[in-house]
Amino acid sequence: MQYLKDQPFIEAFGKKLKAVREEKKLSQERLSLLCNVSQSHIARTELGQVNTSISHVATYARVLGVTPAQLFDF
Repeated sequence: MQYLKDQPFIEAFGKKLKAVREEKKLSQERLSLLCNVSQSHIARTELGQVNTSISHVATYARVLGVTPAQLFDF
């Protein structure tokens, strides 16, 4: 089975995560502390360099006060 990586989708998710984070007036550093992930992981996710896990998506949504679906609304 071949691993599929949809780069445009990953980049769109990263842009949406960044937009929501900025809308909530949180820095990458603050979000990383609240989510217990590294700031560099947040940065790489926002830049579309990381195909983040569904567990991270759920955590980001919870901390940002949105539904996971809202993070995929792009």
